[in-house]
Amino acid sequence: MFTKPCTMKNVLVVGATGNLGPHIVKALVKNGHHVSALMRSKTIADISKTQPLTDQGVQLLEGSFEDYDSLIRACHKKDVVISCAGGDQILNQIHLARAARDTGVERFIPSEFGIDPYVAEKGSCDLFDAKAAVQEQIKETGIGFTPIYTNGFMEFWATGLGELGALSPPNRVKVFGDGHMSAYMTALSDIGQYTAAIVKDPGTINKEVLISTTSSTQNEVISLWEDISGKTVEKEFVSSDQLDGIIDSSTSPDSMLTKIFTQLHRSVWIKGEANKERDGVLNAVSRYSGIQPVSLKAYLTNFIS
Repeated sequence: MFTKPCTMKNVLVVGATGNLGPHIVKALVKNGHHVSALMRSKTIADISKTQPLTDQGVQLLEGSFEDYDSLIRACHKKDVVISCAGGDQILNQIHLARAARDTGVERFIPSEFGIDPYVAEKGSCDLFDAKAAVQEQIKETGIGFTPIYTNGFMEFWATGLGELGALSPPNRVKVFGDGHMSAYMTALSDIGQYTAAIVKDPGTINKEVLISTTSSTQNEVISLWEDISGKTVEKEFVSSDQLDGIIDSSTSPDSMLTKIFTQLHRSVWIKGEANKERDGVLNAVSRYSGIQPVSLKAYLTNFIS
């Protein structure tokens, strides 16, 4: 367990208004760090997105990955830069990492926050391959960095009872394989707490860190929801061969999202890649035992109200 005290940091967060970013910002502020958020001019003009940040004392900085000078200005006098970039912007993080290096930033935390891409076979998921490629580029800059792996977001995987895309637990769900493969899920608020602890922990610089809080099979997630809600969930079983067929036929630009979702379903529920841990990767749950993560039951119970 990490107990060594550490001075507070000046932290720049990119993607502070997305799914994960607000939780990381909240935890950083709560831990006493001085937080800045880099965002495009269009986002800064949207008070509904910026007010929750400014209410916490977060400094707003205008810029983008396409404007290197703006990245230099944003990284100036920062100790840590955290990227929560999503989508195509994941590939552009190298510009941010280089700006961080060029301004003397101590540590860069890339937008991993998902399944460890190195436990997956190359070609298992296009998203994993892209993240691994970006990691290699960041290593080449020479900046101190810390990839953080979280396996599945509870808000994405548990909400759909194991199927991505639902906004609340559905009455009918696709079960991948036989439903008995285990996978770890972590609540976004917990990722925020663990990330804030990692920022204060110098022993994690140039180390990889894994956050794995709750492991369940898809059948267990469904059964738990049925017990909590009193509802019966209809299951539609989808085989590994069916998933492979969808992936192989998703070749047009319009089908790329379907391909990624299907690759993720296969990775998690067929290949078990959200239930693996590599030697040498630090375990955040044991390292910061004072954090009490959200249980799957507590998370699903929120939908009852």
